[in-house]
Amino acid sequence: MSVSGLKAELKFLESIFDPNHERFRIIDWKPDELSCQFNVTGEKLLIIHCNITESYPSTPPIWFVDSDDPSLAEVLERLDDVRKGSTLLLQQLKRLICDLCRLYNLPQHPDVEMLDQPLPAGPITQERKHGPADEVTSEEEEEEEMGEDIEDLDHYEMKEEEPADGKKSEDDGIEKENLDVSYSHFYSIVLIFSILA
Repeated sequence: MSVSGLKAELKFLESIFDPNHERFRIIDWKPDELSCQFNVTGEKLLIIHCNITESYPSTPPIWFVDSDDPSLAEVLERLDDVRKGSTLLLQQLKRLICDLCRLYNLPQHPDVEMLDQPLPAGPITQERKHGPADEVTSEEEEEEEMGEDIEDLDHYEMKEEEPADGKKSEDDGIEKENLDVSYSHFYSIVLIFSILA
């Protein structure tokens, strides 16, 4: 699965189980890990971690919890039984939430059934996540501006400097095709760093 496919899966999870969800919350995620909270009672929160390997979904995610409770270990071990296609993470998470609800005698939350839906085709917008939004947060504005900045980089062309008379250019003796490849690699690296910054 591509990184973008995994990110889509993680964003979909976060759209359902946001940090304010009453039962299960996605606290933080990166393409290689996921941190969740299961609300057992108002005061007891169970922190669950998941490591996602580069070979996901061929290699299933690795789940762990900071607890010596053998019942929790059994719940996590049963996740190995889930081997369902390209949305393995969603299906394992559904199983995890259902098993934890059973373990703690809690009713299953209806949002769990959303994990059986196909992933949304487009990006998850604020409106799709929580309904219409009256205000756009500064974080969303930053993301939009960053996207516009990246688009600007796609159309940016550098002007070639002419060497001064009598001086040899570093590019002398290099065929034009090889220069084009070098410049395209340079722009790719600049684009990657601008995204990461």
